[in-house]
Amino acid sequence: MSNELAKALAAGVRDRGAEIVFGLPGGGPNLDVVGAVGDVGLRFVLAHGETAACIMAGTFGLLTGRPALAIATRGPGAASAVNGAAQATLDRFPLLLVTDCVPSNDKARFAHQRINQQQLLGPVTKWSGRLSLSADTTDVVRNALDFAAARPAGAVHLDYDPNGVEMPTPARPVEAVSTGDVVMHAAQMIRDADKVVAIVGFEAVNASGEVLAVLERLGCPVLTTYQAIGVVPEGHPQLAGLYTNGAIEAAVLDDCDLILAVGLDQVEPMFSPWRYDKPVVSISEITACSTLLPIEVEVLGPLPVMLDRVVGASVSGWPAGSGAAALAHARAALAATSTGNFGPLELATAVAAAAPTQATATVDAGAHFLAVMPFWPAAAPLRVLISNGLATMGFAVPAAIGAALARPGLPVVCMVGDGGLAMTLAELETIARLQLPVTVVVFDDAALSLIEVKQKAGQGGSEAVRFNPVDYAQVAAAMGLAATTVTSAAEASAVLADGWDRPRLIDARIDPSSYAPLITVTRG
Repeated sequence: MSNELAKALAAGVRDRGAEIVFGLPGGGPNLDVVGAVGDVGLRFVLAHGETAACIMAGTFGLLTGRPALAIATRGPGAASAVNGAAQATLDRFPLLLVTDCVPSNDKARFAHQRINQQQLLGPVTKWSGRLSLSADTTDVVRNALDFAAARPAGAVHLDYDPNGVEMPTPARPVEAVSTGDVVMHAAQMIRDADKVVAIVGFEAVNASGEVLAVLERLGCPVLTTYQAIGVVPEGHPQLAGLYTNGAIEAAVLDDCDLILAVGLDQVEPMFSPWRYDKPVVSISEITACSTLLPIEVEVLGPLPVMLDRVVGASVSGWPAGSGAAALAHARAALAATSTGNFGPLELATAVAAAAPTQATATVDAGAHFLAVMPFWPAAAPLRVLISNGLATMGFAVPAAIGAALARPGLPVVCMVGDGGLAMTLAELETIARLQLPVTVVVFDDAALSLIEVKQKAGQGGSEAVRFNPVDYAQVAAAMGLAATTVTSAAEASAVLADGWDRPRLIDARIDPSSYAPLITVTRG
């Protein structure tokens, strides 16, 4: 029966999902699934951890538009996958996670590795249910993949239970569309405003060209969230920088008289009080999930269509080049935090200057991303990937693997702190085994620097945030990557001048002293 269920699962993924399956299998049913997906022409990629497998699959699904399957064994495998499922759900990456479980007809007899995996994974997924054998099993898998991809995208979990009673996945939600009165109200607010600032969020990525065209007509400065970087490409005169709900964007938002949120998912802003006494008009395809932004009018419906209707013939009153001026001001303030040593800004600048234009960048959580994100020259959306909604460490390395597989032959640069790398160190072997064109750049200062900057007296001292130096170049070489240690921007630039077609690691020994002023300028 398990073989038949595995075949039905594989058929559903083949019909609706990605062509690569990721995971760390246990025995029995997991191996049936690995065999079945191979039989229908899908590739299986072995990871070293379940969370990493989920991040690989979610990233692959995000970049290809076809949700990918990650598999894990029961008990410890399911428990280990929780953070990966949470990342997919809060970062809006489509993912189907299938876990082995103690079969329903054995639950009274066996307690070994038996936990309620649906209750475990339910809070971090869009839906958690059961996959059992029936005449409709393949349809259930297809529906699960569709549900994972439906806005807001996220993880769907299924327990693989050959003897259970199947639980059909929920229907895709009906998308709301605002009435004409709501649209007219929003349009009037835009017409009445003189200095609109647009904040563009992740939802705009799939309609970036149409969104940009309407914003160009309006002519206002535009801030993008981390996940929407590239919707307004580097060098565009309206690009005003990043919106994080921090201090760095305050100058342009303080000077506006209306904020236009375009496809902004409120999972994206940083956890910080709202700073602005300005009316907010939101245009989105989904209802706001929180109340951080005090939305006065929320327009729901197809994003480009509703944006076009709301903006109409309105033209911003900002002087030409106001966006570019705001961006230049923000970058100058950030650059002024440099100590002149080989620090995070110097390393980030060297990487950005050397990376090929077609490269995909993955960025881990940690202090280093504050040096990377504001300066990265994104020419298109989804060329910079970061965990924003969950903001989890351990994202960048498995995301780099997923990106390299989703965009075969194109280079990937993975920028990770030593703390985040330690969480996913074994996946360097995966990069080497698959011979992926991934350059891993380690911001190496032997500390949890973002936490250390926040740390106060009585909060554990150095023992809570510092660890012994590690020679990551030697570790990477032992796993099969070309590896180099650099101690200056000049050395980093020289190493980065070529070699983007092969797996490698650059252990950059940086001075972390500029992190504290960088965080102050960014977040206030």
